[in-house]
Parts: sequence; C-alpha cells; structure tokens
Amino acid sequence: MTLANGLHLRLEDVPDRMRLSDITAARDSHKLYEQLRDEWGPVAPMDLEPGVPAWLVLGYDEASSVMRNELLFSRSSRNWRYVREHSLRAESGVFAALSPRENAYYLDGMQQRRLRAPLVDALSGVDEKRLARTVSVTCKAIIDRLMPRGEADLVSEYAVSVPVLVMTEMFGMSLSDGNKMHELTEALYAGTENAIAAATEQEALLAALVARRRAEPGDDLITALVHHPNHRNDAEVMASLGVMFGLGHNAEIAWIASTLHMILTDPAFASRVRRGRLDLDDALDEVSRRNPPTPHVLPRFALQDCELGGRRIALGDALVPAVAAANSDRAIRTDDPWEELGSRFQLTWGAGAHACPAHRIGPLIGRIAVDTLLRRILDMELIVSSDSIKMSVSSWSRYPRSLPVRFTSPPMDGWAVPSADHLRR
Repeated sequence: MTLANGLHLRLEDVPDRMRLSDITAARDSHKLYEQLRDEWGPVAPMDLEPGVPAWLVLGYDEASSVMRNELLFSRSSRNWRYVREHSLRAESGVFAALSPRENAYYLDGMQQRRLRAPLVDALSGVDEKRLARTVSVTCKAIIDRLMPRGEADLVSEYAVSVPVLVMTEMFGMSLSDGNKMHELTEALYAGTENAIAAATEQEALLAALVARRRAEPGDDLITALVHHPNHRNDAEVMASLGVMFGLGHNAEIAWIASTLHMILTDPAFASRVRRGRLDLDDALDEVSRRNPPTPHVLPRFALQDCELGGRRIALGDALVPAVAAANSDRAIRTDDPWEELGSRFQLTWGAGAHACPAHRIGPLIGRIAVDTLLRRILDMELIVSSDSIKMSVSSWSRYPRSLPVRFTSPPMDGWAVPSADHLRR
C-alpha cells in the first residue's frame, strides 16, 4: 500500500496488520518501528488484538499533536467506534484495559482537570526524604536476602519487589493487598482474556481499601485521595487510586528492569557510567528515552474525520502514540548522544493535559533502586545469553521478563558498576 493512496484507506481494510503486543515483545522493537515507518510513514495500521485495529502514531510531531490536541483526539473510549457500536467480544482483553472509567486518565476537559488535581496534590504532598529512606531500606533488605544465594532474578526478585513494597507503604496497604494489586494490575494490562476477571476483582479490592481508609485515616496516599474535596464519591476515589497505582507500578518496574538490562547487556553504556562520563540520573534519562517504560500510551480517539501524517483518520478511530518510536524519530534526533541527554524532545513523561504527574518521585525511586544495587553488588553476570532474554507481553509496558544473574562480591560501601569485562552477552 503506497502513501499516495493511503489517505483514502480505511483502517479496517488494511490486511495482515501487525499486533501491538508483538511489537512490544519483539527483541528489537525499534527495527519494527522503522519497518512500519518505511512502509507507512509516521502513522501506521496495527491491531490492538486480532480484528481490533488502531493507528500506531510513530512520528514525534504526530504523536505530540495527538497527545496535546483534546479538541480533536479524546482520551475517553466512549468516543471509540468499537465501544459505541458494542462490537468488541465479551471476553476482549483490550476492552478490560480501555473500557470507560471515571478517572483523570480516561477523561477530557474540565472533568479531567477536576480529577487530576487529587493525583497531583497527593503526590506533591509526599515527603521526599521519608520516601528516599523507605526506598533505601527496602532495597537493602531485599539485597541482604539475595546475597547469601549468590544469584537472583533481578526482575521478579528486585525490579518488581522494590516498587511493589514501596508503593504498598506509600498507599498504606497491607503487604497482602499490595501483592494482590500487583498481580491484578499485571493481569489487567496484559490484554488477555484473564483481564476481565482481574478488572472485576481489582474493583472489589479498591472498594475495600477506600472503605478501610475512610474509617481509619492514615498518613498515606489513599487517605489523601479519600479526603480530597474534588472527589464527589467513593467511586471516584477508587478510580483515582486504581489509575495512580496501576500506571506508577507499571512504569517503575519497567524503568528499573530496563536500566539493569542495559547495564548487563550493553558494555558501552555500562562503561560510560562506570567511568563517570554518565552519572546515574543521566543514565536513567537515557534509558527512559531509548526504552521508555511505557512505549505506547493508551489510545486517543478521533472526534471527527481528519488527516494525520498522510493518513485519513475516521471519526471513532483509535490512535496509539508510540512514545518509543517518537523519541527515536529521525526528524528530531541528533548524531551527538551528549546533546540528547536531558533532551526536552522526548515524550516519555507524556505531553499535554495527561502528562505524568509523578515526574518528581518516579525518578527518585528508580535512581535509589539502581544505585543501591550497584553499590552492594559489584560483580554481576547474566547466567543466560543476552539473546535469550524475552520481553514482557503487554502492549503498554516493555521490560525483560527475567534477568537471571550470579554474583560473587560481598556487600560493598563504594559505588560501582559492572565493568565490561564482567558482562556476559
């Protein structure tokens, strides 16, 4: 299909559409982005699940426009043709993640502003020094348990455990409730048929958590959400709690895991950090640009027929901004990696009204988690070849499923990064 006649192409008429989760799980997703870009330009067709098409927005300018222009592209899936026409399967895993919700991430306009304020205010009220102590103590306790074994899976036993335990503390949950929220969030965003049951179970758990904190207030994020004046009822509190935990949980796990993955498999990257050419904040920033924790943000839905990147976008079409592809768009990249450090030309934290409200505490958790591990363990090496590492299957987050390593060094006080000689590819 050529660009010349692409303007009049209906999304549903494109044959052999690639599935979004297959792109996310690919060993080299950037190669697939370039293939799509070469064939279709900055806006390409794909499937959210078999038979449910959407546009994947690959270009920086196009993705930025979709994320910022609420008058043309809505976050509410009530404007999605497949929701309006009730044409999704009852067991659709995609619908479980994209069904209409009454929270700041799924609404537009004044309703979105009203429900975003509790998220911003709750996160702004977090004591950073207290949070830093919590993260540090959590990381050290996990590492102390792993150290005698001399080996670990740095994803399931560290990159997952740290955010779950820290968020459990921040939200004032019990450990069992925090672990259950993690399991249900993973199932919900995996996009499988189990997502429907996970969404139902999570709603029941959210109701119990909100009721408990309304009866017994504490010094935590749930209490802050319960008592925020912008929330009109407990259903809105539940929705805010669900989106705050879910998005923060997914992004933090992916960011930590992806950073450790790059350190273990990219000797040049590890060497730049080890030799002080790249400090840890810049290293995390580079990871977030090259391999964003959320490579694809949840869709926007066209409010009218329009044109974007040489494509005809029909009323009700879904458009998924591919942040990972937009960040690597050749139109905004330079040949100098130093110029790209801290670049404002990246969409990892979102753009417009739905930009991430956790841009302050998110990096703090990730930095301490990575820094503490590298301080305590010097010699890490992968037990498996880097070629055998598989990525997560979710369409909405990308990180290695497993990073099995062995280590021989005792706990150390000095900061160190594994040298290139110790990294097994």
